[in-house]
Amino acid sequence: MTWGLKFAKFRFKAFAANRKDFYEDFAMALRDGAATIDLLKTRAQRARRRRTGLAPLYEHWLHKMRRMSFGYALQHTVPAFETMVLTAAEEDGRIDEAMDYLGRSIEIKGKTQSIYFVSLASPIISAVVLVGFLISYALVIAPEYLQILPLEKWPALTKSIYFLSSALVNNGVFFMALCAASFAAVMWSRPNWYGRIRKRIERLPFNPWSSYRDNESNNFLIALSILLQSNNHGIKEALEMMRRFASPWLAWHITVMLHRLKLTPDRPALALDTGLFNQATMDRIEDYADRTEFNQAIYKLAFDSGERFIKEAQRKAIIVSLLAMLLVAAAILLITMSNMQFAQVTEASMKSL
Repeated sequence: MTWGLKFAKFRFKAFAANRKDFYEDFAMALRDGAATIDLLKTRAQRARRRRTGLAPLYEHWLHKMRRMSFGYALQHTVPAFETMVLTAAEEDGRIDEAMDYLGRSIEIKGKTQSIYFVSLASPIISAVVLVGFLISYALVIAPEYLQILPLEKWPALTKSIYFLSSALVNNGVFFMALCAASFAAVMWSRPNWYGRIRKRIERLPFNPWSSYRDNESNNFLIALSILLQSNNHGIKEALEMMRRFASPWLAWHITVMLHRLKLTPDRPALALDTGLFNQATMDRIEDYADRTEFNQAIYKLAFDSGERFIKEAQRKAIIVSLLAMLLVAAAILLITMSNMQFAQVTEASMKSL
């Protein structure tokens, strides 16, 4: 594999906007009667001429399509969820429809990720401000205070801030390594860690596992709705296919669903109640399934839940920003109280001389 192909695969897989435009344009061309191979050849030639860097990727797909279908040719160059949807839809001759759905799915996911990153801005800025103050306290303010009063005469609050800031400065490398390791562990655990403890944690608001669950449950609904519209997939076959492409965490949920489906085959909505969906979404699934046929219920819910998820993400972003502001306000209040207590102790000490 050449470096050009590696870079093209990275660009296409890492940046959702590239895939969204590709799916929408490709679906439109397929509906107009264009052939898949001809479309890829045209794109490869155009990319070569314009030097966009994507020509090796299109040529890679063309090479793989000599021995496999288009959906499987895209495997490992798009997320597993999208490969699963494309291969299933291609079996039923509905790949243009699947690409339309994927384009909408990527758009919804892009909006939620934007909201998510915006919601992280306030906590990150707050953390940087607090860490910056603690460092300046240990390096600038504390030495001046020590010249005024010995440490044993400091008020408890001022002394606590001093110990915390000194520990941060003296063990900065350790704290940075600990933060990096914690971040890596959380990112790894989101698609890999599963079980009853994980389910309990996901019920708690404002943590990385609950936000991951909400996002993946929306992707799950979209994929399931597309598979269930196919003539080749019932609920059992659709879940088994999704499990082959799923992360360990999602595969565990699907395994539980399949087990429950055996117990209640006439009520598939109940089989989905494994903790993958929050309670509000699960209630809507059951209500829709009671009023109409299950496959149609999932189809209706798939993108409706995405729009609801965007609104919910916006609400959570506002709450997180407010919490971050309250944290900074509380820190400022503690610092002010610390300075006032230190001034009072200093004044009392000078009067006693």
